[in-house]
Amino acid sequence: MRHRKRGRHLSRTSSHRLALRRNLVNSLFTSGRIITTIDKAKEVKSFAEKIITLAKKAVKVRDTNRPEYVHKYRLVLSKIQDKVVVKKLFGEGAWREHGGLAAQYLKRDGGYTRILKLSGSRIGPVGGSTRGKVTELKYKMFDNERKIKLIGNRLGDNAKLVIFELVENDEDLLEENKEVQPEVNVKKVDSK
Repeated sequence: MRHRKRGRHLSRTSSHRLALRRNLVNSLFTSGRIITTIDKAKEVKSFAEKIITLAKKAVKVRDTNRPEYVHKYRLVLSKIQDKVVVKKLFGEGAWREHGGLAAQYLKRDGGYTRILKLSGSRIGPVGGSTRGKVTELKYKMFDNERKIKLIGNRLGDNAKLVIFELVENDEDLLEENKEVQPEVNVKKVDSK
């Protein structure tokens, strides 16, 4: 019995789980959106939101209480151990003009991330495409056009994959309750 034990083991040792959590959060803060399994996303979600909350509290007191700001900056740095990502989160260095990720969430009380499930089947994921067609999911994040190719196959099904992303603004939160309708382009691929 696992009474009073939290978290998922993910078939890893504790040090490997810690490294996995750091890497996933670093990738999330760097690109804004990652594709991973549902168990990993659920495990990392609370950690990512706690990091953003710490950074948000630090940004609020940046001008008034410098020692507290530095303390919280160092706490976040010790947890994710990537100076570039921490600078982006706090709005330091090259991100000073944009204000950083934490400044975007000053008016939010929580819910900085979300998990979107990718539906899929072995023959044709997301749009009900037929065999021999590759489905592409197009989206826009931070003024960049991006594409994800969703290929279902017999052994590695897309149904267990999710999109783990940062919520950009309040309009995204309102649209979250609606059904997600990604723009799907189907390209013909020769199947042999």
